Amino acid sequence: MKKVANMLGAALGREELNKILRARVVLKEWPEIVGPMLAERSHPERFDRGTVWVAVEGSAWAQELRMMKETILKRLQERATGAAVFTDVRFGVRPLPPREAEVQEGPPPVDPPEGSIREIAERRLREWPDAGGD
Repeated sequence: MKKVANMLGAALGREELNKILRARVVLKEWPEIVGPMLAERSHPERFDRGTVWVAVEGSAWAQELRMMKETILKRLQERATGAAVFTDVRFGVRPLPPREAEVQEGPPPVDPPEGSIREIAERRLREWPDAGGD
């Protein structure tokens, strides 16, 4: 049986695998690369042999990104720290994945209590410990 370290060493030595790993790290920075407005309307779907395939919300946005292709490719390559990882970017109109940005920190929102401000205040005062309520 082969040792896991030997298998990983052989796999990690492959140039294409190294490119894939670098590409995944760089593509996580998509909003910084294209800007927040375009990042809301596009998402890098996959990386294959130097090409990034990007899903775009609509044809007008895809055209906008196509006009910026050289700039985007340059920014991707700069973030890959000198390695020749990215060779092309292709844009196509496809559904975008659900947004993760809608996750809120802290406790979930609470529905506001019913009643007038006076009723709410009186109810809370009665419920307050050591308030001498009912």
